[in-house]
Amino acid sequence: MPQAPPHLLLVEDDAHFAAWVLHALQAHFPAARLHHAATCAQARAALEGGALAPLRLAIVDLNLPDGSGVDVIGAVADSMPGTPILVITAVEEPAVALAAIRAGAAGYIVKATMDADLVRTVGQVLAGGSPITPAIARLLLLEFQQQGLAAAAAASAAADGRLKLADKLLEKLTERETDVLRLLARGYGNKEIAAKLGFSANTADTHVRSIYLKLSVNSRAQLRSMLA
Repeated sequence: MPQAPPHLLLVEDDAHFAAWVLHALQAHFPAARLHHAATCAQARAALEGGALAPLRLAIVDLNLPDGSGVDVIGAVADSMPGTPILVITAVEEPAVALAAIRAGAAGYIVKATMDADLVRTVGQVLAGGSPITPAIARLLLLEFQQQGLAAAAAASAAADGRLKLADKLLEKLTERETDVLRLLARGYGNKEIAAKLGFSANTADTHVRSIYLKLSVNSRAQLRSMLA
């Protein structure tokens, strides 16, 4: 049985740019069936109708008359998983680029930087690459760095909160019970604690029971969790 020809989908509302892209694709993929959608609705209709299987590649603009191309990217990724998706757009905002990549885009090219060799960029995507306009790549890197700093600040705040909680817990204990608790948290058994602190095993047992009662815990695991 002959293999079905591959289908290529272009989602682009600029008629002149769409004509240029379709001409370049047809010249390089003469056996492919090209499909052009100028709106989100047209793209969804083509995907839902099943006429695009097997879809070899989708090229998607983001500023469309009836919505965002990010939604089209998600629809392609959901209906035909694994299909390479290349964004070619005028949008240079890192948040939008990040949304497109998260939705399933494999590449992101800004139209103003697009050279005449469209086929080379398409080839990179089809080969598993992720071509991204350098300026967008830098913006995305800055975005990731800022997110990392925000995450680090949140982690630091959480750690401060845990330290304050630990301080409040320790206020309930005597100085000797605090010494015992530190050794409990490090995994020492009652006999080892007794030997290290210079008192009997029975005294260690008494301190441990008192700590459990004051901190409302029932096990060493709970203690370590509270102090982590």
